[in-house]
Amino acid sequence: MPRIIIFVLLSLSVLACSVKPATDYVIGHDFSRYQHFAFVATPKDGVVSIDSSRIEHALIRSLSQKGISQTTKEQADLLVNYYIESATELESYGSQIGVGIFSGGGSIGMSSPILYRERYYGKLFIEFLNPTSHSIVWRSVSQSRLLETMGTVKRAEFITAQIELMLSDFPPKDK
Repeated sequence: MPRIIIFVLLSLSVLACSVKPATDYVIGHDFSRYQHFAFVATPKDGVVSIDSSRIEHALIRSLSQKGISQTTKEQADLLVNYYIESATELESYGSQIGVGIFSGGGSIGMSSPILYRERYYGKLFIEFLNPTSHSIVWRSVSQSRLLETMGTVKRAEFITAQIELMLSDFPPKDK
């Protein structure tokens, strides 16, 4: 029992620290009609990455909790596409600020950053497509960073928490 409580508290803390994902959808679309989904495609060589497997398991679990079950691509009334897009940001360090006071007044000196480091991370995208028109009807983009330096357990927990957060408002309700 204590393990379950610890797991729930850790999961809640991960969700509490998460940034709300960016979600977009077709206004007026009837999302209640979806009962069966299939993933858009598997890799041509048949090899599924570790993260792809984690994403698929989390999507299957989250969508089944919403009453949408997995089926074959031919029988699906909803197609699910996901991917992790690489992104970078520049991190600068080494800036200096100096303040000086002397008898005739004062001055402020400042230098720009001396060193830059490029940081790589992944952004998780989930898209739901209408199988007849092959158009996207719902899309969510995680605003949290999937880092290569995350450990195995933390990475798996991050992906699960992000997908739960991304699907928390699905199906959307028009306002």
